[in-house]
Amino acid sequence: MKLLLSAYACNPNHGSEEGNGFNWLWESAALGHEVWCLTTPRGRADLTKLLADRAADPVAQRIHPVYVAAPKFADFAYRWQIGVYLHYIVWQYRAWRAACQLDAQEDFGAVHHVTYNSLQMASWLWRLKKPLLLGPLGGGMVAPRSLRKYLPEWFKTETVRNVISSLLTAFDPNVRQSMRHAALVMAANSDTAALARRLGARKVALTMSAALPESFRATTYQPRPALAGRELRILWLARIYPRKGLHLTLAALGQVDKRVKFHLDIMGDGPVGDLVPGWIAEAGLQGHVTWHGSVPYETTRVAYLSHDLFMLCSLRDTYANQYLESMALGLPILTLDHHGAADFIPDTAGIKVPVQSAEATTAALARAVEYLYDHPAELEQMGRAGIDFAASYTRKKLVTGLYQQAAELAPELAGLAPQPKPVAVAAASV
Repeated sequence: MKLLLSAYACNPNHGSEEGNGFNWLWESAALGHEVWCLTTPRGRADLTKLLADRAADPVAQRIHPVYVAAPKFADFAYRWQIGVYLHYIVWQYRAWRAACQLDAQEDFGAVHHVTYNSLQMASWLWRLKKPLLLGPLGGGMVAPRSLRKYLPEWFKTETVRNVISSLLTAFDPNVRQSMRHAALVMAANSDTAALARRLGARKVALTMSAALPESFRATTYQPRPALAGRELRILWLARIYPRKGLHLTLAALGQVDKRVKFHLDIMGDGPVGDLVPGWIAEAGLQGHVTWHGSVPYETTRVAYLSHDLFMLCSLRDTYANQYLESMALGLPILTLDHHGAADFIPDTAGIKVPVQSAEATTAALARAVEYLYDHPAELEQMGRAGIDFAASYTRKKLVTGLYQQAAELAPELAGLAPQPKPVAVAAASV
C-alpha cells in the first residue's frame, strides 16, 4: 500500500515524540508499505544520514521523507509555549497543501497521523478524504487538583494548558472534523478515548503508545541481591518537568517509617531542577537521596537493573516510556493509578495508588514502600510479570499489532494489515 504518514516530530537519534515518529516510519515500511512521511526539517540531517547509511536495505528504499517548513514568523514564535501551538497549526496547514499535491501523484491508500500525538491538535489531513488513522493519541488527561501543591507553576503549566486545550477543541474545526472523519482513532489512555468519543469519533480503540527496541528488554528476569540487611534501592528517572511528580515522590518518601532502609536515586534534570534541593530538605531526606542530574540514555539500562523499585508518580502523562523500560528489565513500579499508567501497567507488575487528597495519596505511597520492603518476594514476582508484559511491546510488534487491529476494526484500513509471507511450495516430482 502507498501510505502517507504525518510525523511533525521525526528523528531517528532522539527519543520521545521524535523517536516515536521515526519508529512508525521505519516499521511501516518494514511491513512492506511504500511510505511518504510529512515532517519538519528539524530531523532532516539525522534522517538523511540514516537512510544513506542503510541505502541497500529494502526498508530504507521504501521511505520517502517530505520536509515541510513553517514560515519564519512561526519559527521565531516557537521559543515560547504558546508559539509551539502556533508553529504546529501553521505547519499542519502547509503539510496539508503538500499532501494534496502528493496525493494527486501517488493516490494514497491510507493516511496515518502519528506525531504530535495530541488529540487537541488533531490533523488537517482529513480533508484528503482518504481512510484516516489517528494515533495513538494522548491529550485527554488533566492533572488532579487535589495534588496541586505538588505541581509547581500550576497556573502556567496546567491552567494555561487546560484553557488552550478547551479553546482548541471548541473553536478549531480540525479537531472535531478529524475525529468525525477518522476511520479509527487510537487513544493511548482511557481519558483520551473518552474525549475522542465526546468530540464525535465514530470508532475509538484503546491502544498502547510506547514500544522498545528488541535489544533493550531482558529475555529472562535477573534477580536482585537479597534485601535483608541492606537499603531498598529506589529509582526515579525522567526529565524534571512540573507534571512528572518528583515533589510528590519525595514528600511520600519523607513519610516512610524510619525502620525502613531505602535510598532514592534521581536521574534527570529539567526546568524545575533548581527546586529539587528544597524538596529533599522539606521531606527530611538528606542522606537518603542522590541526585545524579542528566544521564546518558545508554546508562539507563544499567540503572533499571541495579535497583529494586521504580517510583514515578506523574501527575499528568499520556504514558511514560520509562514504565515500559522498567518492566522490560524486571523492575517493579510504584505509581499513581490514573492516565496511561492505569491502563497499561498490569496490576501484577507493581502497585498503583489511587489519587485521593494530597495527605491520603502521600500516605498510601509511603505505606506501599513499607509493604514492599517487608515483602521482598513480591518484588521478584512483580519483576517477572513486568518482563512478560513488556515482551509484547517491541517496536515491530507494536506497529504490526496496531495495524492489524486497525484493519480489523475499520474495513477502510484493511490495507494496513501485515500481509502473510508467501510459503514456498516445493515442486512435485514427476
